[in-house]
Amino acid sequence: MSFTFRESRLRTIARYPFRHIRWKIIAPYAVLSLIIAVAGTFLVTRLVVGSLEERFNNQLAEAARVTADSFVRRERAHLEVVRGVAFTEGVPQAVEDGNEIALAEIANPIGVNNGAERIEILDASGDRIFGSQLAPNSRTEYQALDDDATDRPTWAIVESVLEGREDGLGDKFAQIVQTDDGYVLYTAGPIKSGDSLVGAVLVGSKLSSFLPAAKLEALADITVYDFDGAPLSTTFAESGGDDADLTPADEAFAADSPDAAVREHKNLYGRGFDLLYGELVVRDQAVGRYSVALPTSFMLEASSAARYQVGGLFTAGILAVLFVGWLVARGLTRPLLQLVGVARAVHDGDLNARARIHTLDEVGTLASSFDEMTARLQRQHLQTIKALTGAIDARDPGTLGHSVRVGQLAVMLGDQIGVPDSLSQHLEIGGYLHDIGKIGIRDDVLLKAGALSPEERAIIEQHPRIGLDILAPVELPKEVLNFVGGHHEKLDGSGYPLGIKGEELTIVTRIGTVADIYDALVTDRPYKKGFSPEQCMEILMRDVWDGKLDQEIVEAMQRLVPRWEARRRDDPTLKGFALPQWRDQAA
Repeated sequence: MSFTFRESRLRTIARYPFRHIRWKIIAPYAVLSLIIAVAGTFLVTRLVVGSLEERFNNQLAEAARVTADSFVRRERAHLEVVRGVAFTEGVPQAVEDGNEIALAEIANPIGVNNGAERIEILDASGDRIFGSQLAPNSRTEYQALDDDATDRPTWAIVESVLEGREDGLGDKFAQIVQTDDGYVLYTAGPIKSGDSLVGAVLVGSKLSSFLPAAKLEALADITVYDFDGAPLSTTFAESGGDDADLTPADEAFAADSPDAAVREHKNLYGRGFDLLYGELVVRDQAVGRYSVALPTSFMLEASSAARYQVGGLFTAGILAVLFVGWLVARGLTRPLLQLVGVARAVHDGDLNARARIHTLDEVGTLASSFDEMTARLQRQHLQTIKALTGAIDARDPGTLGHSVRVGQLAVMLGDQIGVPDSLSQHLEIGGYLHDIGKIGIRDDVLLKAGALSPEERAIIEQHPRIGLDILAPVELPKEVLNFVGGHHEKLDGSGYPLGIKGEELTIVTRIGTVADIYDALVTDRPYKKGFSPEQCMEILMRDVWDGKLDQEIVEAMQRLVPRWEARRRDDPTLKGFALPQWRDQAA
């Protein structure tokens, strides 16, 4: 893989992180979990909403039944009062005599005991003799009726009673009638003296006061209509005003299906309601129509809450699945990423890099094979370097072992100042190869025993450049090439062959220069005797003061001198006969 292609791949991965193998492992689980979550949320919400709708329908039907029963119970309470008054001794006589006081003394206590709201007693011609109703905010005190009584004989129930009619349930009748005080549910029965009809008793409850109590039982708003669909009374007036359109659906009052339950949705007072209509039957007689209404908002709110709860549950499930998937993918891909990192390091020239993955799965097998391959490559690489170093020593026997020593000293200097292992190996190889350019110098110049002429010195100073030309076909790391081409460069620009200076000199070049100079000074040559380590360090420090060498590296060399000299004296591999194995991590 070329450097350009590799960089392109890295940029692609950085730009599209979801192409990472970890995401390729997680993505199917994420998509599947999302599909399951969406489908599950939809199905569960449908079930919940269906259950809520069923409960709502049942509640609406139950409200209608309770409302109808409330009217029936109220009518039965009326009957108790009607019977109590009609069959009380003295009432027929008081009616015949028109004795209002006597009738009040009898009727009012009976009404109180049975919770009657209105009591009226008529004579045989339909004229009201007595009328009372509960005083406001009282359940025990009656006051006289003050509405007009002249229209009583026109009511169907009064006419039926005074004419002595009977139906399947007897001689009592019920009707919703309009009074000066609003609409009232009345129950009427005859008052007899022996077999003679002497009058009628009417017991009533105003719809405006009865419906709120029925609403509490039904837990729904109630509206009562006449047979034409006109609203007579409603509990909506208490909660929202009286300006809503309570007109029922036409089919709710269709003449051909008066008993059919009709349902309708209306927006009343800014809220949505479902209304269920029915026929109001008292004593087997239809006295009107009614509707019960429940707000649909609670169902929508419950449905929305259920949707959020289920959605939250599935979301938590998805996050849990993704987290577990991420952990699993991370466990699977971590060794792969480690192996990729090692492969990149080896590609960049770090032959010391090893994956060191010892798992018992396929990744472990792959990593072990890769490490073995890298170790073999490193051995082959070092053997190649050995051959080249041997060629250098054979070319100039006077410097036998110099390249090996410079490479090893450069490694120790790098360790002393804390360079990473990946750079340390480049220092070693660079030291071995730094004088390879001398192969290209002709013998009469390279092997000359005496002093060199300026022209010969110029030829010798080209050996770093020649070395780079020799190594150009080999894909060596740039750090190695920096060592080969720059080991005679100085910080002040006085070096050769390029004369570069300052920040242009890399750490490899600076280390290589110090290592090369020290070994050249301390080693005996055919034309000179080597200096002592102390003298070498004085020369190096003088070059530091003159701005030629890096002070940090020279000071590191000074700390390293005792250990290095002991090794140079005792280690035969530094004599030039064989390359040292102490840094060969492949061994």
